[in-house]
Amino acid sequence: MEMINKIECFLIFCIALTAVITEAKEITYTPIPSGFDFPANGNSLLDALKDGNESKLRQHAWFVFAGLTQPTRPNDPGSESLWETWYTGPEVFSTGPTLQGVRSLQRKLEPPRQFSPHGIGAQPQAIGESQMAFTLFNQELKDHTRSKKLNLMATMKALNDSWTPQTPIADRKVPDYRPNAMSLKLIWMSVKKQGMTALPIWDEQPQVLSAPAQNFPTWKRKVAVDPSRDTIPSGETFDFPGFSKSKVVPLKTFYYFAMDAKQAAAFRKKDGKTAEGDYAVLVAMHYTTKEIPNWVWATFWWHDKPDEGVYAKDRLDDTKIKGPWRNYLMDVCYDMDLPRESNGTPNAVFNPWLEAKFLNGVNSNCMTCHQRAVWSEKDINFLPITRGAATSDDPIFHEATKVDFLWSLLFEGNQ
Repeated sequence: MEMINKIECFLIFCIALTAVITEAKEITYTPIPSGFDFPANGNSLLDALKDGNESKLRQHAWFVFAGLTQPTRPNDPGSESLWETWYTGPEVFSTGPTLQGVRSLQRKLEPPRQFSPHGIGAQPQAIGESQMAFTLFNQELKDHTRSKKLNLMATMKALNDSWTPQTPIADRKVPDYRPNAMSLKLIWMSVKKQGMTALPIWDEQPQVLSAPAQNFPTWKRKVAVDPSRDTIPSGETFDFPGFSKSKVVPLKTFYYFAMDAKQAAAFRKKDGKTAEGDYAVLVAMHYTTKEIPNWVWATFWWHDKPDEGVYAKDRLDDTKIKGPWRNYLMDVCYDMDLPRESNGTPNAVFNPWLEAKFLNGVNSNCMTCHQRAVWSEKDINFLPITRGAATSDDPIFHEATKVDFLWSLLFEGNQ
C-alpha cells in the first residue's frame, strides 16, 4: 500500500510538472516570412480597390492569413502558428521594460473589449455570451509604439495639449505607424474534453437596411464538436435540445488548445461549466495591417461549409493554407464606403462573433469603428456600430488626438 501511495504521488508530481512545462513553453518572435505578399505595395492595393478588383484584394488578404498561420516548427505536428509568438498588450503598452528574445507562450483569455460599453473595465454579460479573446501585435507595431512613447499617458496628453484651435483635424494625430505594422484579435469558445459540445454557426443572412441584434445564442444552426475522433462518418448528426440533427465535426477541424486551470476559470466565469483540460477553439480572428493609410481589415470565422459562398472565394490552395485553417471564411475591407453593397449603401464588413450582437451590427464596417479611435480626456465610446466614413467635423475628433485607428493604444496595458 505504501509503495502504491508513493507511485501515485510520483505520478501526480509528473503531471503537475508537465503542466508547468506546458504553461512555460518558450517561444521566439517569428515574423511573416517572405512569399506571403506582406507588406504589399499600398498603391497597388488602392488601385485594385479603385478598379473594383475584389479578387486581387481578397487574394492578398488570404496570402497574409496563410503567412500568419504557418507553423513555427514545420516538422512538429503540435507546433503553434507563428502569430502565437507575437507580443501581448502588456508587452507592447506597459510603462515598464519588456522581455526580448525568448519568451513564454501566453494565452490570457479575457472578454472581448467590444462587449464593454467603453472598452474598459469588467462588464456584466448576457446569458450565453461566453466568447473569450486576446490581442497580439507584431514587432513593428511594438517598436513604433514604444519608440514614440505612445504607451505613456504623459505623451498622449502632451500631444493632445499641443494642438491649437487652428490645427486641422487631419493633423491631430499620433505619428503614423509604418506599412509593416500589424495587430490581431483572436476569439475563442469552450469545447468539453468529453462528449459533444454544441457550437453555433453563423450562416449568411439576406441584406436588410436595419437589422436586429443577433448574438450567437440566437443563431439558427449548431454543429456538435466531438473531441474523441479525428474522422467522422459523412452525414453523422447529434440531437441537442432545440437543434436536432446537428452535424458532428471533429475537434481537429479547429485551431485549438487544452486549457490550464486559469484559462478554464476565465471561461467558467461566463459559462459556469468549463473545466481544466477542456479545449479553447478559435472561432474568429481579426487582423489589421498598415499597408494602406487607413489599414487593411480582414476578418475570419470558422464554418462547417468553408468552401461554399462568397466568403470562401479566392482562398489559396492547401500548399499555403493548411489543416484547420482551411475551415475559416473571410471578408476584408480597404475602404469605409467601397465597394458599395448591392443596395448602394456603404461597404459592410463584420465578424459574426463580435459585431452581430449589436443593433445593426451586421451592417457595420470595422474601419468605420476604428476611425473613431481617438485619445481624449473626455469619455470615448465606440458605439454606435455603423458604416461609412465619418465627416471631418464629427464631434468625436474635437479636442482629441487620432490614434491611427488603434483602439488597443487606448485600452491595452497602462494607457
